Amino acid sequence: MLRGAFWRHHQHILEQNGYLLREMFREGYDPATGNPEEDKVSHFVASTPKSVIMDAVRISDGTQVILKAVSFRDHPDEVNLCIMFSDKLARDPRNHCVRILEVLYSPLDPDIHIIVMPQLRTFYDLPFETVGELVDAFRQIFEGVEFMHKHRVVHGDLSMNNLMLDARELFPFGFHPVRTWMDRSFQHYAKYITRTECWPRYYIIDLGMSRRYSKRKAPCLKSTPVTPPFVDFLPERRGTVSRLFNPFPGDIYHLGFILRKYYDVSWLTCVQYEHEPLAFLRPLVDSMLSDDAALRPTISEVVQRFGELCRGLSPSHLRLPGSPRMDTFCHRIRQKLRAFKHIPPIPYSEFAPKPPLIDAQLRTYYTSLY
Repeated sequence: MLRGAFWRHHQHILEQNGYLLREMFREGYDPATGNPEEDKVSHFVASTPKSVIMDAVRISDGTQVILKAVSFRDHPDEVNLCIMFSDKLARDPRNHCVRILEVLYSPLDPDIHIIVMPQLRTFYDLPFETVGELVDAFRQIFEGVEFMHKHRVVHGDLSMNNLMLDARELFPFGFHPVRTWMDRSFQHYAKYITRTECWPRYYIIDLGMSRRYSKRKAPCLKSTPVTPPFVDFLPERRGTVSRLFNPFPGDIYHLGFILRKYYDVSWLTCVQYEHEPLAFLRPLVDSMLSDDAALRPTISEVVQRFGELCRGLSPSHLRLPGSPRMDTFCHRIRQKLRAFKHIPPIPYSEFAPKPPLIDAQLRTYYTSLY
């Protein structure tokens, strides 16, 4: 049922709760009066598994929001964890879990909850113009995962698509909810500014695979045997025999894999190539990608090492291109102008030393089975 029909069936219920779906998903819609290209996009999105996600407008103030249909049977902890990070822990600046605006209950299916979130944008949609923009993004992401681990919550699915940013200032005139490079009217390309001009806040979404564990005993999960030629992403879950593993190092491995994509850009060039301005990250990433989960750093150790590496970077290094395709003549001129105007390459006090959230004495809890 979680396809386009689900949202059409809930259109009146959502409207009664103050949320308006796009015209195509409303009762009585006539395709002859709509935008054919936009309808084609909307129909495709509503016909895929990702159709558990839908955009809407909050009627009271016209704010763009995102709706997500969550099956309690499939993801029993997601709503409760979202509420925990959006309620009691919402005011902590280190909390980067997306804040839930409201939870609606489906009268048509008691298994389904609909969570209402702000409209965000995947963090990689726009290229990182400078090294400073990239390290600011990962500082916030690491800080957010550290906050989750401090509260004994494993994310379990830290992919690039689950790391977002608040794009309200980046895109002053908004953007289309599906084809995000278009404006809301779907008539023109969306206009945006650079991250350095607004320093967006980054968020972690999708707690469907997340779990909170007891503080009395180190968490322990059992892997599912994988039959060749299939291979599990995490080293500790590979193999044809079930084994026990601690889930916290899995988050570290996922983060290391994402970070490696930015300095080791061989996948972009089809040849062995390392983006030199980001090569300082290699020692940290190598430790995060250790095949032995017990040897990976805890997230607090990642935050500390990342801060030490970044504090040693000069302003001129932080203004270097954040990706190979940004290494252009225009980029160099723009950075010289910013240096002349004393525009900082990262926010002030970005990497000031801070005490770790996770005590070093708890390392065994976050890396080992017992």
